Amino acid sequence: MSSRMEYIISPWEAETFIESLQASDLEDIGTKGWFEFHKRLMLLNQQCVLEINALREESIKEWFVNFKKIPILIYEAIQIDIWKHKVFPLLVELNTEPKNTFMLFTIFYHENIAVSLLENVLFHCESAETIDDSVLDLVDYAVKCVSLLLDTKSIEIYENLKGPNSCLEEILEKKEELEFDIGMRCISILRYLAEYCDNLPLSVISRMLTTHDVPYLLVQLIENHPWKKQNEEGENMIYSAGWKKEKSREEGKISKIEGQVWFGLRELLLNPKCAPYYEITEHRLSQLLKLQKYLYETVLDQISPLIELKRWLSYLSVSSSQSKAPQTINVELIPQIKTSIMEKYHKKWKKLAKHQSKFIYTTDTEYVKNAAQILSDAYDLDKLDCIDTKECCLCHETAKKRCSKCKEVWYCSRECQVKDWTKHKVICDKITKNVEPEEKK
Repeated sequence: MSSRMEYIISPWEAETFIESLQASDLEDIGTKGWFEFHKRLMLLNQQCVLEINALREESIKEWFVNFKKIPILIYEAIQIDIWKHKVFPLLVELNTEPKNTFMLFTIFYHENIAVSLLENVLFHCESAETIDDSVLDLVDYAVKCVSLLLDTKSIEIYENLKGPNSCLEEILEKKEELEFDIGMRCISILRYLAEYCDNLPLSVISRMLTTHDVPYLLVQLIENHPWKKQNEEGENMIYSAGWKKEKSREEGKISKIEGQVWFGLRELLLNPKCAPYYEITEHRLSQLLKLQKYLYETVLDQISPLIELKRWLSYLSVSSSQSKAPQTINVELIPQIKTSIMEKYHKKWKKLAKHQSKFIYTTDTEYVKNAAQILSDAYDLDKLDCIDTKECCLCHETAKKRCSKCKEVWYCSRECQVKDWTKHKVICDKITKNVEPEEKK
């Protein structure tokens, strides 16, 4: 049996990458230098996921915190989000059908990587202390991305340009998938920010509660549960970094994403530091009381801290008057990242799209080949295999070892492999016979 690798990149490489990390420039997107930067960020994300899955010391998180580089991840996510809405539609308008999909996909995926790193790094409370004023930008960004989960039918104008089975159609589908995944990750980010309220400036609490009413947003998520759906066969599907069939033994089990929503609600509603910023008006009361019907025994058994939330809601429901938030003196800070990018390129979006067309829509096969070569190491299948959570072919528990012969089937233990061998042997031989002629070509 083959097992998983120790590192995606060596510790000294990862430390050097993070220490020297600088935010990219919007006009450089699509250039060779930008692809190199994307590759580095992707390798760091893979190493971060590997450390978490293997329950190892999380060195990537430590270096992002120690070198105070978390704001760069926030900047990268916001910058690509702006690019998607300001530059991408103009690129489509100027060039119509792209000759390949990987260049545009890489740009969209860059945002996903930045958010994935943010989600994993912000799991630790010490990250809140090194995040600086860019946390306000992160709140705005995360709220926007999560809100999109409740409005999946929104279609942008340029989507009407796509043709059947075209490269553009494929790109737009990938864009939609990535945006959904980003929204799901931002649920976790909002939960962590809610949890670290005591370590964050008061302006952040005000932004979450007074400006955006995050508790109302989280109630809408509980009501609409976008992490659940049924497939065409009527089977229940749960989202966890991709749609997966709900196993019979998992029925009634709270998914990780739903758990994040509940924890976020509990932190924001029960933290005394938040109360002055959240007046329980009649409208808010009616929304919050909707939560009571979802707090049944099986939920409370799985997340016992929600018992306290249920008591608080019961108190609200019988209280004769709404709570008045005390008047607070608060200096409102304005998020800077999005504003600074928008001001820098004001009335220059078309010029920027023409400039980037030279790289993203190039017909120079050598340039395309070089860009693909830069990314090939980061998209190495063995590396992707080792960070992807696998399921044992026999018992469906988490698997860390795979058949060393066909390299297609995974097992949790030697015992399961032996039990499954009689059945797997036939498939294994077929796969191996098909692969060997390909390798000789």
